[in-house]
Amino acid sequence: MPLEKIENYLAQSTQMFLPPDQLLCIGGGEAFAPYINGNQTYIPTALDMVAKHNFIPTLKTNGTWGNDNNLRKQILNDLSKSAYKSQKLVTLDISLDEFHNTTNAVAKIIRETLLSQELCMAIRICLVGFKTQQSKTTQNKLQKILSKSGFKIHETHNKDWIIDTPNGNGVYMVNDFNGEIFNLGRAKDTHVYTAITPQNDTYTTNCLQIDNNDMAILNYKYREPINNRHLNEVLYSLMAHASMHR
Repeated sequence: MPLEKIENYLAQSTQMFLPPDQLLCIGGGEAFAPYINGNQTYIPTALDMVAKHNFIPTLKTNGTWGNDNNLRKQILNDLSKSAYKSQKLVTLDISLDEFHNTTNAVAKIIRETLLSQELCMAIRICLVGFKTQQSKTTQNKLQKILSKSGFKIHETHNKDWIIDTPNGNGVYMVNDFNGEIFNLGRAKDTHVYTAITPQNDTYTTNCLQIDNNDMAILNYKYREPINNRHLNEVLYSLMAHASMHR
């Protein structure tokens, strides 16, 4: 997506009277594809835009770049610089499931982040997987890899991880293995936690996704073309559509 278009959507979002410190997710596909394709400035520039509009950035990745030592160092250092500059943690939302054979690469990202005081104070890691045995197997594999590197992992009551690192840091890592797979599909066929979903029958969490073709998507199911309309108008239209089909 052109950076100018991202800036436009961010500007519209600041007019939507959102609560403070809302998350803004940069995905794809792969959020770090610009780096892989040789564009080293796209993500840092996008993060500057996100910070300017007072959002908290999350980048969704499968972690394939973790196997490239130079690329891994550059990406993590860029994320760290952005976090310290904006005074907001940058979240890495890493897919760890049966669809991504990247466990070793993810382990390298985690090791490098947690063994650096500067990086682990700037980057928050969230592992994302499904409620399946295959995802659990992948998660167990990652635990074994990290254990061999001297990390000790303790699970909290809600299955998040507290990791004791070899350098003495105690780090909290979110472990979000909550999604159900429908029709054995990929992410586009799942109901994810950021969708418009009842929470204790008291409130809803809204997530508006915008794709490269200017389509607004809610819950990966309800979608409308934006057609130069303001995001607020599109969001209310999609929410009304979703409410009628619950």
